[in-house]
Amino acid sequence: MVGPLPPLISVIGATGTGKSQLAVDIALAFNGEIVNSDAMQMYAGLPIITNKPTVAEMRGIPHHLFSFLRIDEVYRVGQFVKEAEKKIEEIRGRGKLPIVVGGTHYYVQSLLFPHSIGIEGEEEHPFLPGAGEDLAVKYPILYFHLSITLRIGGDSPTPELFAELQRVDPAIAEKWHPNDRRKIRRSLQIYYSTDGKQTASEVYAAQRAEKEVSRYRNLVFWVHAEAEALKQRLDARVDKMIDGGMWIEVEEMKKTYDSMEVDMTKGIWQSIGFKEFLPYLQLYASRCQQQQQNPDPGPEEAKEKLRAELEQARTRCIETMKTATRQYARTQTRWIRIKLLNTLRLPSHIYLLNSTDPLAITKTVTNPALALAEQFLASGDPSLPDPRSLSALAEENLKPKREDFSSRPDLWVKKTCEVCGATCINGDMWELHVKSSRHKRLVRKAAMKEEVEGYIRARKEERDRKRVELVRVLERRVEDSAGLEIFDEEEEGGGGIGGI
Repeated sequence: MVGPLPPLISVIGATGTGKSQLAVDIALAFNGEIVNSDAMQMYAGLPIITNKPTVAEMRGIPHHLFSFLRIDEVYRVGQFVKEAEKKIEEIRGRGKLPIVVGGTHYYVQSLLFPHSIGIEGEEEHPFLPGAGEDLAVKYPILYFHLSITLRIGGDSPTPELFAELQRVDPAIAEKWHPNDRRKIRRSLQIYYSTDGKQTASEVYAAQRAEKEVSRYRNLVFWVHAEAEALKQRLDARVDKMIDGGMWIEVEEMKKTYDSMEVDMTKGIWQSIGFKEFLPYLQLYASRCQQQQQNPDPGPEEAKEKLRAELEQARTRCIETMKTATRQYARTQTRWIRIKLLNTLRLPSHIYLLNSTDPLAITKTVTNPALALAEQFLASGDPSLPDPRSLSALAEENLKPKREDFSSRPDLWVKKTCEVCGATCINGDMWELHVKSSRHKRLVRKAAMKEEVEGYIRARKEERDRKRVELVRVLERRVEDSAGLEIFDEEEEGGGGIGGI
């Protein structure tokens, strides 16, 4: 008989809402240790850019999975899940409570519900380790694509691959976009690696059946603040980061950036703080190079102009960083409301704690969380209150914003835009498409074209109508003329008869 699931407390929420502080409060109250789930905080160094908790903020609580990656390492969600599971078991083995905290919600959801995002997870698939080149040789349709992808990195014959997928797995082919090479290729690999015994659609259906099964008994705290209050808090935090020495970290990253080939979409380079200041750094380097080539600084007016130019560039970069931080916070909240809430569903043990007022954190966040955690840990099946009953903010937000189309292929329906010709495979894509500037531009163009064509059509119809009317008028005149001629003939003939 399977025993009860072990308890796990997780703290999630957008950046700047107070997750780290709450996690430490819970750890202090219940003899816990913290497992980090913030992807950027796993990299060594850069404590300001990545907003790592300071030693003082940790308050003596052990923190795991912090600062263990090199700056050039790429870390994947599958690696995180394995490491986090290991740390959780080690903490539990010491008789302590594991507490997961962090804003990389993709990581948290993968840890709590392993199959909940399997369809759009990492490129690796459990069937496929090391299978690529063998499959390429065995199945000619994949040979050209895989040999190029694995060895050269060139383009692939996507239409041929898609046609093959339509043949072997029409159900999944109907779900993928015809140009989505990665998903098409992966679906074919699943089919070929099982010698045709399982299709990708069958694998994903099995994953969906298991997606809401967690390996833990979960209590999730969502620390949330109202948008305007969080905006002001995040802007102030950026200013504080810059004043606190972030510039030194930015310059260190610039040296690394200049010394190696960097992919700004991977690893630590995705973090907010460096890429936003790169335009300023490049401008500064360019002006320094010009000065070396022409040592004469020129008149004081020119020097002042240069200083003003650099200061304006730096100010723009600061504003860009603030904007990026706010956008990231919205993205984090969106993930919770669309993906995580759709996986958990109510009634589940996810509680929204309102951190809008920083002066009321103890009342609105700390005390409710500690009370709920105590009740949760006291019994194997506690009767916790309805999460929506905590506050009006909870009532408003603890409902999925909409269905998570990415994990519901049963809801996917391909739609082709009559204006643009673009194909969309779900509501998300369709919504993005109709809001895109390209679609709107083409709609305006089509509307103008329709207006012009309508005008031309109306003019033609008017000319045709007038032509028809003219023909009818002429026909009547001809008929009238013919009638007059007959009348004249009768007049002439009548005179003759009378004479007889």
